[in-house]
Amino acid sequence: MAEFTIPKNGTICWRELATQNLSDAEDFYHEMFGWHLEQSKVTNMQYSEIHIDGKAVGGMMAIDENWGPEPPPSHWTAYVAVDSADETAEKITANGGTIRHGPFDAPGVGRIALASDPCGANFAIIQFERPS
Repeated sequence: MAEFTIPKNGTICWRELATQNLSDAEDFYHEMFGWHLEQSKVTNMQYSEIHIDGKAVGGMMAIDENWGPEPPPSHWTAYVAVDSADETAEKITANGGTIRHGPFDAPGVGRIALASDPCGANFAIIQFERPS
């Protein structure tokens, strides 16, 4: 299993691809950059973790019927580590940003919110679960 340590507050810590064709995306990024892709052990959904030099740095998932009748195009999202997803979500809106979804719990991972800055650029925040 790849190494993963909980990053500091404010760190861009995870990159995630949501794609219309997961298999093609996996093949492309593996061939282009030699990324090692492995099914996540944290979730039961199909989620390919990106491992580089033995470290988990991101993931890939399929855009499927669960995304609704008008799913978005394939896209990358950068995640920023936070100490509190709920407090950070409040700060985002207080500073002119928008919370597009969440905060919500991702079992085995932490608490996540999808957001946009005041100019409309999308990003996500994540409060990682602490190991017991």
